[in-house]
Amino acid sequence: MGSISMPLFCNPFSWPPCQAVCQAAYWACLLAAPLTWASDTALSLTNRIAFTRQHVDIRMVFRAEAEIPITVQIRDGDRGINYPATNTVLVVAEKAKLAIPSGFEMFGPEGSPLWVLPQSQDPALLFLGFSSEGFPRDRFDGRLRLQLKEVHGPGFVFLWQADSVGGVTLRINSKDGLDANDRIEPLINGHDHYNLGFTTAGLYELVFQPSARPLGSETFLLGESVPILFAVEPLPVVPPPPPLWQNWVQAQWPGVVSTDEVQPEADPDQDGEPNIAEFLSGTNPRDRSSRPLFKYSPGSGFAPSLVFELPVVTERLNGARVDLESAATLMGPWTPVPSITPIGATVRWEDSFATPPNTRFYRRTTTKL
Repeated sequence: MGSISMPLFCNPFSWPPCQAVCQAAYWACLLAAPLTWASDTALSLTNRIAFTRQHVDIRMVFRAEAEIPITVQIRDGDRGINYPATNTVLVVAEKAKLAIPSGFEMFGPEGSPLWVLPQSQDPALLFLGFSSEGFPRDRFDGRLRLQLKEVHGPGFVFLWQADSVGGVTLRINSKDGLDANDRIEPLINGHDHYNLGFTTAGLYELVFQPSARPLGSETFLLGESVPILFAVEPLPVVPPPPPLWQNWVQAQWPGVVSTDEVQPEADPDQDGEPNIAEFLSGTNPRDRSSRPLFKYSPGSGFAPSLVFELPVVTERLNGARVDLESAATLMGPWTPVPSITPIGATVRWEDSFATPPNTRFYRRTTTKL
């Protein structure tokens, strides 16, 4: 793209070559799997509104009727809509990646990468602001506070402003640890823009806590801590989880890579049930007394019939299939018994007869898919 001078570090720098963002690939990666942060809370990335190049504000909001009245929301400046932060993801495109120039080693070694959403608008990037517009002047006095309390992600986070003479005012720096000084102090009804930098690509959860000083008080009223999700591209490819069968084998035989004993058709406890059948039913393949509970009973319909039932672990039906067949003699021919509507986690079949036979043979087979 050539050399572009912007008020990030207040000296010219060169943007690296970059490619167009493929939105389909982005969503495929973003929605691949839930993540878990340090709080052990599963973070769902589905059903979030992605902001990529819009004018968006992290806005301090006062809600008089709420138990904790001060909060933070995401403001779509182009459409004039506020969203709960947990419904959004703010995208830092790969085009935001630059090399740290000499003299700015507070961000990292010279030449190392830094993804920056700039304080001045770049049409190719998200234009992020911090605002308190609409905050009530008749209730609060002085400046507000917005403190970064936690960072969950693969790298460090910086927030700063640059002036026209080369100065950098660093407001937030997670590299040296977070404390009460890692904050900005917006004016009531103010609107400011900063440079926001990330040292590594990946997903970041930044937890902000707003506060304000009520009129006539010397104490700040604390707001709720709000997590805001940033997706710094390129996102790492999330490998698919191991198949359920593989997870089951590892749980039953920890550390065993592959032996005859762990094969789907093996029967290590010699209870007549192969491993794949014990996998599907959730029983112990190494305990002879623990085996699939296959049972039958007379049908309740007008015609004589037998109903067969087998409890299974329903999510494992994607990894195994169970079939029931019947025959008049052990030599066959064998005929599939029709399956009927399951009840909960129980697979069912019903074999109906015009005339009840004196003898009928059944065989159940479980196959790994």
